[in-house]
Amino acid sequence: MNHRYAPVELPQKKKWTEAERNALAQKLDDDLEQFMQEMAARKSEKQEERKPFDFDEWCKEIDQHPAFMTELPTEGKYKETIEALQAMKYDKEDDEDKQQNAEHHKNEGNKHFKFKKYRWATDCYSNGIKEYCPDRKLNAVLYFNRAAAQKHLGNLRSAIKDCSMGRKFDPTHLKGVIRGAECLLELEYAKDALNWIESSKKIFAFTKETSENTDLTDDEKKYIDELEKLRVKAVELSLKEERDKRKSRVEERKEIEAKKKILDALKERNLNLSPRVPFDHPELMDMARLTVSLPMMHTHECVKFDDELNLVWPILLQYPEAGQTDVLTETNETTAIGELLREVLREPAEWDPEHKFQFDNVRFFVSDQYDEYLMEVYEWNDFKSILSMPGYQIRQGLPVIMIMTKEKAAESLDAAEEENKFVAK
Repeated sequence: MNHRYAPVELPQKKKWTEAERNALAQKLDDDLEQFMQEMAARKSEKQEERKPFDFDEWCKEIDQHPAFMTELPTEGKYKETIEALQAMKYDKEDDEDKQQNAEHHKNEGNKHFKFKKYRWATDCYSNGIKEYCPDRKLNAVLYFNRAAAQKHLGNLRSAIKDCSMGRKFDPTHLKGVIRGAECLLELEYAKDALNWIESSKKIFAFTKETSENTDLTDDEKKYIDELEKLRVKAVELSLKEERDKRKSRVEERKEIEAKKKILDALKERNLNLSPRVPFDHPELMDMARLTVSLPMMHTHECVKFDDELNLVWPILLQYPEAGQTDVLTETNETTAIGELLREVLREPAEWDPEHKFQFDNVRFFVSDQYDEYLMEVYEWNDFKSILSMPGYQIRQGLPVIMIMTKEKAAESLDAAEEENKFVAK
C-alpha cells in the first residue's frame, strides 16, 4: 500500500536567526528521540501476544509526530517543533538567503582560485550556481568564474559552455566574453570564435543602449579593444582554416587517385586478396588492408609502383623445416623467383650453419587459400605470374613463398592428382 502525504499549508512565518534555527533543530531531534522512546515504552508495557508488523498501523502512529505529519497544527504539544521545521525548510529558500549563500560560495571559490586550487574553486562556483539566486549578475559571475577555473584545468569545452550561460545572465560582462573567445581560439574553432565575438558585441551594444547609463566605463573600453584584437586573430585563423581545408581537399583527391591507380592494377592482375578490397570505390579504401607490419621490419611496407608502373611487393620467405622466416621489402613483380632467391641463398644464414638451403638443393611452394595443398613454383616463374595463380591468396598485403630442401619435400609431401600440387603425407 502506498502512503501518500498531502501538500502542507503553511502559516505566515517569521524571520529566524541562525542561533534560533540551530536551537530549534536540536529540539526537533530531542523531541523525535523522546517520541520514539515513548512508543517503545508503551509497547513493552502491554503484555498481550506479539502481533505481526502492520505497515498501515505504523504509518498512523508515526504520523502523529510533526516530522511526518501531513497536516501541521498551529497549537499544541509540538508547536515550537513545527515552527522549527518551517524555518529550516523554507527560510533557506528566501531570495535573501540564496543571494548570501551564492555570494559566500563565490568568495570561497575566489580564494581557492587565487591559490591555484582550481578544482576546489570549480566546486565552490558550482555550489553557488545551485543556489539559483535571483541576482542575474551574480549568476553570470559564478558561471564566468567557473569557466576560468575550467580553462586552467584544460576543460576548454566545459569553459565555453559556462561562458555561454554567463553571457545569457549578463551580456555586458565582457571579461567573460573574452574568456569564451580565447577558449574557442585555443581549440582552433576560428569561425565559431568569430561568430561568438560578433554576436557578443551586438548583444552588448543593444543592452547598453537600452540601459539607464549608456556611457562606456574605462574597463568596458579596455575589454572592447581586447575583443577587437581577438576578432582580428579569429579572422586570420578563419582564413587559414579555409586555406588548410582547400589544401586538404586537394590532398584527399590526390590520395583517392593514387588508391584508384593501385586498385585498378590489382584488379587487372586478378589477384585474390584477403581482406577483400573495394576495387571500384577507392574513396572507401583503407590502405591498412594492404599494409604490412612485422616485428622484424623497421618500417611499414605496402605494395606500390616503380617508375615503370610495375608493382613492387614486400615478400615473406618461410623455411618450415627450420622454423625460420625472412622478409624482402621490395620485390618487383617482373623479377623471376630464381633470380631473386639465388642471391638470397648464396651465403648461409646464422641458423643454417651446414648450408642446407643452397639454391640447387631447395624447392619453392605457395599454399592455396584454404591451406589444403601446396603449389610448386619454379625458378623461371616471375612473381607476377605466381601471385596470379588460381587458388593463391595474398593475405594482408604480404605474399608468402615457402622454401624446403629437396630431401624434406620428398619426405613430407605427396603429389596430388593435379599437376604441381602437393599434400602433406
